[in-house]
Amino acid sequence: MKKQIRSAPGVRPRRLAVAALLLPLVLAACSKPGDPASGGGESAKGEVSQAATDTVEKFKAVPEFVSPGPAVDVASLAGKSVFVIPLLTTNDYNIQINAAMERVAKLADVDFEVYTNEGQPNQWVAGMNQAIAKGVDVIILSGGTDPRALEPQIKEARDRGIKVVVSMFWDTSAQFAPDCSGLSVDCVDGVDAIVAAPYQTATRLDADWIAVDSEGAAKILVVTSNDAGPSPGQEAAFKDEIATACPSCEATFANVPISKWTTSVQSTVQSELVRNPDIDYVVPLYDNMASYAVAAITAAGKQGQVKVVTFNGTPAVLKMIQDGDIVTMDVGESLEGAGFAAMDNAFRLMAGMEPSQVADIVPVRIFDTTNIDEAGTPPEVNKGYGDDLEAQYLEVWGLG
Repeated sequence: MKKQIRSAPGVRPRRLAVAALLLPLVLAACSKPGDPASGGGESAKGEVSQAATDTVEKFKAVPEFVSPGPAVDVASLAGKSVFVIPLLTTNDYNIQINAAMERVAKLADVDFEVYTNEGQPNQWVAGMNQAIAKGVDVIILSGGTDPRALEPQIKEARDRGIKVVVSMFWDTSAQFAPDCSGLSVDCVDGVDAIVAAPYQTATRLDADWIAVDSEGAAKILVVTSNDAGPSPGQEAAFKDEIATACPSCEATFANVPISKWTTSVQSTVQSELVRNPDIDYVVPLYDNMASYAVAAITAAGKQGQVKVVTFNGTPAVLKMIQDGDIVTMDVGESLEGAGFAAMDNAFRLMAGMEPSQVADIVPVRIFDTTNIDEAGTPPEVNKGYGDDLEAQYLEVWGLG
């Protein structure tokens, strides 16, 4: 049964030690990670909250390991099976997460299968039916697969004793299954565990970084996609964070549906730059939109005047920072960490344990000109989040 629930309010990034994404580095409120945006002469400076300054510096550091929970005797699970249905199998985002999961499954001697698909819900349904017919132990809907499209199949899986993990679909502001009353989208009955994605955390970090970088004087365009599940929550989080971090900053929002990214992000950004020539920061919510925003800024002759700030940490976009391009900051997420967290929940469920309920389990890091080389030269997909992530998980699983 599907329960309609209201959107959860945005939550500020967690600053507790247990989150392990923060390190005790504090700069004075006047400091900034990059050069101030130029254009039209020296801008009047505004107020920047100390919390924003502190948060930026903390998230620029290498994240520490966050334990998912008590130790798991993974060796006892040899021969069990995990069936993965990714959002689609040709997307590099999903490829990297799948690769991390498969590596771990081999170490644990657990059967592992990825269902090939092109991102169509009817294909996900076919994958669920195949997994149920095989009688696998755990199904992982990975990297954004929408469980709302699979509610009858998830219920059937539950009825047959098959556990279901949903990874990187719901935001970290969500409550964990089965108590999902705080989810910002429909709750799906039968989901046993989730790995939350740092959508709103990343968007708040975008706002904090801009506040500090602009010294409280930013004019911002945020390019959203209202048909993307996390986007409305991200927009609300950005509005909330920028109002606190930078009261004198101004933000406007433009919506471009996912299907029109390739055709309309550039034209939308160009139009907004003409309409409001004082814009000096453009925030496409996701890396896949960033290249079109860069093209718009270039076409408008605004290089050196307008900066792009975004989220995902894909190597191509990180390379733009490294090359001194228009992109100046990217909030990266460890896809390897996302894969490990999904398999950790699968192991816990197969072992008869409670799933992990650590929200900030996927490592997140701000990359800008001050630390971009730590992502590799050129940047690599999982580099820059710490060298011991796999070793730490293997210790939790008794495989170290």
